[in-house]
Amino acid sequence: MKKRGKNALVLFFSKTGHTKRAAEEVAAGLESAGISATVKGFADTDPSELEQFSLLAMGSPTHGGKPAKKVRGFMKSLPKKSLKGKRVAAFTSYGRVRGNHTIGVFKKLLKKKGAKAIVPGVAVKAGSPLSLWKGPDIREEDLGRLSALGRALAGKK
Repeated sequence: MKKRGKNALVLFFSKTGHTKRAAEEVAAGLESAGISATVKGFADTDPSELEQFSLLAMGSPTHGGKPAKKVRGFMKSLPKKSLKGKRVAAFTSYGRVRGNHTIGVFKKLLKKKGAKAIVPGVAVKAGSPLSLWKGPDIREEDLGRLSALGRALAGKK
């Protein structure tokens, strides 16, 4: 049963498909909690579309301990209080290290844009450090953590 008035946008940037897979799992968690979820790439999203959604999840691969440059550029293009009143979450895939640092950078970016409630983010290991080859897929237990992130964003455990 879908909750009235609540809908979610799950945005992602992905080169090798790992972060896209993570976005799909976050959306599955939202859907299992009764929230309608739309999954879109940052490149296919106009910043004005964000106002249509009450919940927002953003995902990026970790590049040098930060979200990808394209994701940071999208975030910087948002008006200062564009996320005011929204419940938000972040997720990242990383090849070797600094996934949790990337989540911290995401949180700072989200707060600067006025996000109300920031759900603790999820960093999952997948791929290779430099994205030169696809590398290992996201492990099953980490897929479960991503789905749980979607449920937490929806306000469910």
